[in-house]
Amino acid sequence: MKNTVLFLLLPLWLASCERRELTFYTEAEITVTADWSRADQQEESQYGATLIFYPQDGGTPRVVLMGDRTQTTVRLPDGRYDAILFNRSFDEFGTMAFRGQEQLHTLEAYALQTETRYGTKIITAAPGKLASAVIRDFEVTDNMLGNYAPAGARSVADCPDGACRLQFTPLPLTRKVKVKLHITGINNLKQATCQLSGVPLSIYLHDGNTDNAEKGVQEFEVEDITPDEDFAANGTLSGTIHLFGLPSTEEVQIKVRALLKDNTTVIEREVENIEANEEADGSGVTTLHIEADITEPLPDVTISEDSGFNANVDEWGQENDTEIPI
Repeated sequence: MKNTVLFLLLPLWLASCERRELTFYTEAEITVTADWSRADQQEESQYGATLIFYPQDGGTPRVVLMGDRTQTTVRLPDGRYDAILFNRSFDEFGTMAFRGQEQLHTLEAYALQTETRYGTKIITAAPGKLASAVIRDFEVTDNMLGNYAPAGARSVADCPDGACRLQFTPLPLTRKVKVKLHITGINNLKQATCQLSGVPLSIYLHDGNTDNAEKGVQEFEVEDITPDEDFAANGTLSGTIHLFGLPSTEEVQIKVRALLKDNTTVIEREVENIEANEEADGSGVTTLHIEADITEPLPDVTISEDSGFNANVDEWGQENDTEIPI
């Protein structure tokens, strides 16, 4: 009788052995969250983000596209990882592109829209806003594997003290620059373009370093032309741009090219009496304020009713450099 019972239980015992083999897990599920409140990207909330895990053993990086940039889950095999998170994806920026994705320390963003004029690279469209965060030496251990499976279908998986969670807090990589220029003869001005030289053309995402980056010139349109209330011939030109980094004191130069209201006259002016100050808002966002004078007045012209589309304002003439003492 005893042997008969054992014989009947044998298939059940074999089935239970097979079940344990089917529930052997090789990955752990990691919950990823991101706090973008310090990234100065309120208008970016409709976009996703890119998360990359770099195995420290030199394995292939794992790229995760986050439709919801505030949270996701990802499954990883055991090992040690460095991870980076940045806004949008590799292909969603119209003004910048990426290279060196194979390794964390070589991942670099660079200006996409550039032209070469007189041997100098001109960035014709500012990079826009880029923010990132890095977490290094994150470990997935053997006892974390299978933590996502039902408790009855796996051996015990352990995630002590949030070991299966990653929290990123991205900070701005690109720098905000606000330019304000005082000018006489603003009543004759139709539009203006500025060039800021000594600007890095690229930036490393893991640490924001631009020391070895190629330098060029950032071109940007003046956003606001504002006459003074008391004297309409005087006024200010202002604009805001985002750059990969700030020029060094020795390299900074500004030039202004203006199209006057006769839709024919295009002139260049030097910028003098420059003051530059950094302002931090307490949340990790630093803005560089540049204020200067265009000392030579704009000439009086007869206002034209023509649209001005025939005026050539693209080709810059001989350079007149002015250094900014920062």
